[in-house]
Amino acid sequence: MNHNRKKRKSYAMKRMADAISRAIASEQPSEKDKAARWAAAWGVLGGIRTPGIRLRRSVLADRRGRSR
Repeated sequence: MNHNRKKRKSYAMKRMADAISRAIASEQPSEKDKAARWAAAWGVLGGIRTPGIRLRRSVLADRRGRSR
């Protein structure tokens, strides 16, 4: 793994951890859901893969919340 790739992965993992912290600290369900979507997105960029995940800007910006 080259140096730049390691830096990008490290940055994505830090941002994922920050988003998880925001999700935990948030009291509003909509903010909690938004932070959880960002945590998932940063996790994918950091190399954490989940079968079937597809990221699109519209999913990250979805204000209705995630379907469960």
